[in-house]
Amino acid sequence: MGEERRPMDATRRLLKIFGVKVTDYEARTQALLDRAAAQPAKDELPLLLAEAAELTADLDHWLSQIQAHVLARQQAVLEALAKAARD
Repeated sequence: MGEERRPMDATRRLLKIFGVKVTDYEARTQALLDRAAAQPAKDELPLLLAEAAELTADLDHWLSQIQAHVLARQQAVLEALAKAARD
């Protein structure tokens, strides 16, 4: 009797994943900054930097997925409208 569950479309799926990735990135990098502010041992700093780089690379991957999705949609719309105008 409730709403019918539909499969999530690609846009909503990507945005959901990206939203989770951003909030996770914020929380995890804040923890790294807190650890760095606590003046860790010198040998721990490269580990913090490596973890930050890994988190950043993952977030960048999902940002590029969102950008590619939006750009593909924009291209499809503009091409379809240009074709309609020519016909």
